[in-house]
Amino acid sequence: MSKKKKTTTNNKQKSERKNEQLKELEDVIYTYPEKDLIAYFKEIFIFGKKKEHYQRNLSLLHSLDIDSIDFAIARFYHMDNSLDPVRRNLMAVMPLFVAYLTIAFNVNVIKWIGFGFVTISVLAVLRQLDKDRKNRIVTGYMLKTFEQVKARKEKDEK
Repeated sequence: MSKKKKTTTNNKQKSERKNEQLKELEDVIYTYPEKDLIAYFKEIFIFGKKKEHYQRNLSLLHSLDIDSIDFAIARFYHMDNSLDPVRRNLMAVMPLFVAYLTIAFNVNVIKWIGFGFVTISVLAVLRQLDKDRKNRIVTGYMLKTFEQVKARKEKDEK
């Protein structure tokens, strides 16, 4: 009798823990700003963790109701579109911009200061572009994940 009681209390604790995690996930989807939302899902689905970690988190995604999944899809779709892929073309334009500024500062006497300024500004722009590229990758795979969860959920309902 005591073993059954322990099993039921363990099941209740697991159920309560899963409900808390589900509420936290819904809170993340509905209230977190884009930057924090991307960081949260990047942390959950980061590579190099154990298989159980991914299975537990995917199970949690499958436990969401369809409205939350639809909202997450809409939100990630919007973020994916806001991180415009055309910005990656700036990587090709940047060397031309550097060449122009180098020539412009070559005429001046203080060319080393100009060259340093150009180098620092180009590195800052490239860092920002790389950060946007990484965020776009995260939004892309999370959008795909939520679409797959929605499709599976709709298939299970039929």
